[in-house]
Amino acid sequence: MPAKAPDRPSGLKAGAVSVVGVTVQSVGLIGPAIGALMTTPFIVSIAGTSGAFAFLIGFLLMLVAAIPLGYLAREIPSAGGYYTYVSRTLSARLGFMVSWLWLFYTPVAPAFNLAVLGYLLDNTLKAHFGFGFPWWLGIILGAVFLVLMGWRGVELSAKALMILAGAEIAIMVALAVWGLIVPGDGGFSVAPLSPGNAPSANALLLGIIFSIFAITGWEGAAPAAEETVDPRRNIPRALVAAVVVTGVFFVFVTWGLQVGWGVNDAAGFGSSAESPALVLAQKFWGSAWVIVLLALINSVLAVAVASNNVSTRMWYAMARSGSLPQIFAKLHDRYRTPVNAVVLQAILVIVVGIGGGALIGPDKEFFFFGLALTVVMVFVYSLGNIGVVRFFWRRPDRKIVVHVILPVVSTVALLAVGYFSVVPLPEKPIGWAPVAVGVWALVGILILVVMRALKHEEWLKRAGDSMSELEPDSAEDRAGSPIIAEAK
Repeated sequence: MPAKAPDRPSGLKAGAVSVVGVTVQSVGLIGPAIGALMTTPFIVSIAGTSGAFAFLIGFLLMLVAAIPLGYLAREIPSAGGYYTYVSRTLSARLGFMVSWLWLFYTPVAPAFNLAVLGYLLDNTLKAHFGFGFPWWLGIILGAVFLVLMGWRGVELSAKALMILAGAEIAIMVALAVWGLIVPGDGGFSVAPLSPGNAPSANALLLGIIFSIFAITGWEGAAPAAEETVDPRRNIPRALVAAVVVTGVFFVFVTWGLQVGWGVNDAAGFGSSAESPALVLAQKFWGSAWVIVLLALINSVLAVAVASNNVSTRMWYAMARSGSLPQIFAKLHDRYRTPVNAVVLQAILVIVVGIGGGALIGPDKEFFFFGLALTVVMVFVYSLGNIGVVRFFWRRPDRKIVVHVILPVVSTVALLAVGYFSVVPLPEKPIGWAPVAVGVWALVGILILVVMRALKHEEWLKRAGDSMSELEPDSAEDRAGSPIIAEAK
């Protein structure tokens, strides 16, 4: 008999990333520095002196959503992330809608982040050095960089993210500490941590809404499950760790920047033509202020790399189940990376980044997609919460607090956030974002209706495939918390 050919790997490269690497994936997707430079001033312009408190509430809301999802990620590890979770716990059609609406989020995150980076670089370089930088060129260079990183695999991406995310966090924390030591008008104060200093309750609520946008991305670890060491244990840990790390970061850094600027001048902080972080860096560090600019570049690259990893795995999972053409499920023979999905993602980044920037401006593109993202994630996170309740409801290992109460509380809070983010609509063009999401959702529903009419729904039956090669958890493992369980 002929010798049996050696088995070849048929899926993504298992065990390529540690718990630290996958946590950094989520942190990188959030983009701490770009949030501090772009979103923090916007939140302070709304919530006034209570800007840090708005971040604190947003942080707690995301933590309430992350803990239950960690339990679901333990049971259904998959490259599809929320697409898989919703398909398996609720319905394949809702899973498709999750992935369809997700196009407003992770796949376009590199596009609008690279666009705003180009915008900020152009203005900053002109103001300080007398020459500019075409914002659209940054998008093209970024897309090429993403192709190279995506082609080589998550191992290299994880190492890059550790360097990029670590550097941006260290720089921004140092600047915040400096602000607390050398306070501006009003001296050292804890006023930013109090809700009583907001202009109004509605203003504080809007600030909380946009703080959620800043922290969104913590779920970026989930689609790396098939490439993570011990995913049933490490993905839940990474989800919660990412929320805690970035939540504490935003609260502390916002507080430090507000105190350094001066708590008596919240209006000036929110309306500054140049990012307050850059202004404070020039004040505190002189010519060394450019390291904050480097932190911004680091942050955008980290967001782009992390988004690229999440999006390409989502394209791969959808193609594998039949939701997308099989060509996007093709893997590189050596690196086990979804090469065609990587190219698809790069094309999307260039088209959306340059097209959106040309249409409404690269700076407004950032906040347009920020509001669209908030609306989408209210829907996605809420479905994930409902999925947790349904999945665990009749199981003997159900935990009433984490499997029922926390998902319900999170969903109610998210629905309130969604309502107040669109009522009333912000000024145009940012105010067009919810309308665009609504139109896109209708197109997705139309696709489902047409596919059903044509009796072409085989792909829905395969949607949500997870890691069949993983052995089920033992009874002992199930009894422990996936968040606090002891390491093996």
